[in-house]
Amino acid sequence: MPDLVKISAASLEYQAMFKVPNINFISSGAERAFEAIMIALLPYGLRLANVDTHTFGKPADRRIIFSIPEHDVNFQVGAEGYKFVKESVSWRVLDEYKPIMIAAEQALLEGSAAKIGACTATIAMHLQPLVKSREEILEPFVPEPFRPLIAQRKADRYGNHLKLEDGDLLLDFSLVFANGIFLKFSRQFSGHPPIFEALAQVQRDQEAVFKILGVEEIVNG
Repeated sequence: MPDLVKISAASLEYQAMFKVPNINFISSGAERAFEAIMIALLPYGLRLANVDTHTFGKPADRRIIFSIPEHDVNFQVGAEGYKFVKESVSWRVLDEYKPIMIAAEQALLEGSAAKIGACTATIAMHLQPLVKSREEILEPFVPEPFRPLIAQRKADRYGNHLKLEDGDLLLDFSLVFANGIFLKFSRQFSGHPPIFEALAQVQRDQEAVFKILGVEEIVNG
């Protein structure tokens, strides 16, 4: 029987890298693309007051950020690619913000010559076990050679980091929530998969990690 956990906070970051940098996005040649993004996001609550430009620093650091506070989302565009960030993310309300991602990306690509070469989706979350302690859940994943050291010196925290061929996974104690576990995992995609397919794969990845941890989210609690 899986141990019940509450997801106290979670965020999604979806980053797409262009095949080649598009310098127009940090120069005066970006008006068409930016206007297309504005028009595409207006139905979702975007306002000009929530558009910010970062024109300082190195070319790779310059970007424009379209924020929609009521949806806890922002869409960032730079010369090397774009990034979509959604706070307070939940798979149960995926249909509410997936159209925003698709509309912003479609407007960007149609309003420019940019071509996407690779994408990465990252989920970061804080889990709070409702029955067991976080130590009980994470302790089985401590490598055997380190367990005597942990018992002798009483480790304050421990976790795991796996760098995979197509992503990575991080487990640690949460520094934000009492008895919390911090989980962060990513999946990299070659080329330009449809956003809904990429997100579906990341959801399956989360289900697989939860199964390994032996936990299950409580929906109302």
